[in-house]
Amino acid sequence: MAILTASGRAALAAAIKEQTLHLALGEGDPLWDTTKAISTSFDEAGVIELGFTHLADIRVTSLDDQTEYALDIDYSANAREGVIRRLPASTIPEGGDVTVHFKISHPPESIGQTALLREVGRRVVDEVHFVAADPEGEIVVPTGRYRLVTEPTNHLFIRVRFDFEDAATSVVREQGLFVGTQTNLQLPVGQKFFVPSQVVEPGILLVLQNSVPIVRQPSTRETFEFVVTF
Repeated sequence: MAILTASGRAALAAAIKEQTLHLALGEGDPLWDTTKAISTSFDEAGVIELGFTHLADIRVTSLDDQTEYALDIDYSANAREGVIRRLPASTIPEGGDVTVHFKISHPPESIGQTALLREVGRRVVDEVHFVAADPEGEIVVPTGRYRLVTEPTNHLFIRVRFDFEDAATSVVREQGLFVGTQTNLQLPVGQKFFVPSQVVEPGILLVLQNSVPIVRQPSTRETFEFVVTF
């Protein structure tokens, strides 16, 4: 069986490192990380379909909010599909009216996604370095600690600093690392940030991340750091 060797993965990382990379910011779905309360009744099968998926913090109460029903006793909840079912021994009356409280989470990143949902702009990556995993390393990211190295590895450390006016006032919920972006050749030489209308060819989406909302402000500069492993 053929395998991709460690040196082969390092070669892929080296090839990507030589390209111009852009980090794109997007607003995602405005519903992500919002809370809702829906008052409705169970259907004849004892089911409520909320019409939203990837939910969190689900609670079911009486309409006056005085009674909170017990999960897995009075009802079951399929958070991924947004479906509430009344259980046989439930104290909720059959066909009874309830209020379902919940938070809409951002969905897991899709491996088949090729673009951001609502891109607001992208910026040329400032730094790309080879790194190696090291529990004492100076670089700390959610995936662990790393140290800078000069020889090729299968780990690339990416750092991007957005300027004050870049996507100012946008609410950022998604980030995407692109390779092969082509921008309008008539733009000023040295321009680093590009809005979607200035992008001729978006390129290939290499890394996708959905995050909690980040409110961009003209008074702040946002820095993104992460390690891409091949």
